[in-house]
Amino acid sequence: MIAAVLSLLLAGAAVTAPLPSSGSSDILVIGHQVSDFKAALQACLARQCPPNEDIDASLALAESQLLDGKYHDARTTLLGALRRNKKEADAYPVPVSDLYRANGKVAASLGFDRDYYLSTWGMYRTLKRGLPAEKDRQYSALMEVAEMMYRTRGHEAARNYYRQVIDGARRDGRPDIAALAELRMTIRHLPPYMREGEIRRILASTDATLRAPILEGKLALARMAYAENDLVKGDGIVRELARLDIKQPILIYAPEYTLHVQDDQATSFAKQDPPVAEANIGHGRIENVRTTPNSGIGGAMGVGQNSVGMSRLPILTEDTWLDVTFRVTPDGKVADLAVARSRGDTGWAAPLLNSIRGRRYTPVAEGSPAALRRERYTFTSGVETGASSHLTLHSPNPRVEYMDLSDIASAN
Repeated sequence: MIAAVLSLLLAGAAVTAPLPSSGSSDILVIGHQVSDFKAALQACLARQCPPNEDIDASLALAESQLLDGKYHDARTTLLGALRRNKKEADAYPVPVSDLYRANGKVAASLGFDRDYYLSTWGMYRTLKRGLPAEKDRQYSALMEVAEMMYRTRGHEAARNYYRQVIDGARRDGRPDIAALAELRMTIRHLPPYMREGEIRRILASTDATLRAPILEGKLALARMAYAENDLVKGDGIVRELARLDIKQPILIYAPEYTLHVQDDQATSFAKQDPPVAEANIGHGRIENVRTTPNSGIGGAMGVGQNSVGMSRLPILTEDTWLDVTFRVTPDGKVADLAVARSRGDTGWAAPLLNSIRGRRYTPVAEGSPAALRRERYTFTSGVETGASSHLTLHSPNPRVEYMDLSDIASAN
């Protein structure tokens, strides 16, 4: 399936926490210490290792720092790796594109939306220039660009880039990619009243052998049914999907939620050190940045969320995150939800946790390791320059960034 890769790619981190299970008291220890990855990167650089090895070691270190809650350390690691290796993009397009993608993910979690914008474009341009014949990679990356444009510019910008994917894929004889892009544009960036009719039209005109767009379209129809509280219709679609023998549980539906922010956060922010300044990575410009949040499942980060505009005072978002663990049951519901780790005031997270409890997934076998989920949610907002000074402050419009840690847990 053509899919946006929206999390760091290498396993390993300094995390020790219980994962949910059905009656088990086992403790899963994930990865190695951050210092081990730091030493590995230093050794690689000392022997002047090739760029791909430098990038692998840098990604491993950055991921361990990120999972340990050291967001700025991870950003420093990734920016250093980009400075050393972005000139190697033609020779190592995939590793360098992975580095841009990871840097964009961390930048978004910190609220550095301009860097998120530039890094996402850097990822796409690296693949387009370095792998001109690999259309799958290029179109997948351009769909990531479309979702980034939504988060920084809004729905219309996203639709424009999805239309580029649709038109280009049709010219290249790739109806599967064209259908998938058309579905994602419809599901994520058209008004709700238009979605079901458009999805059914796309599915009716899609070759029945094209598994990926058909699966994505049916998942969207199930989500709409659950959102309308039509459990019979939703469960019927899920049973139909169960025949496809999907190995990993796929999120179908999560209730929308609104972030809650304490009124006194504006004053407490003033006690914090200002965020790290943005770096000019990649090419291009961005003006009038808007930090529009996701709405509904299948957004850029894969979670249902709403944002509420607060007063025009900055809010405290630095170093604020939590990891949740839960189990997907054979009927696709959530059990054993727990907060495994957290940092900062987590008062904002109560609506999020309620939304997770109400999720529906595709069915997964009882006892399957794939049923165990671990996810990171980071409370943040876009960084803005103050009106009366050159200091950068977080905007008063919060959002939540999502990262799937389940693959990392299952790999250890």
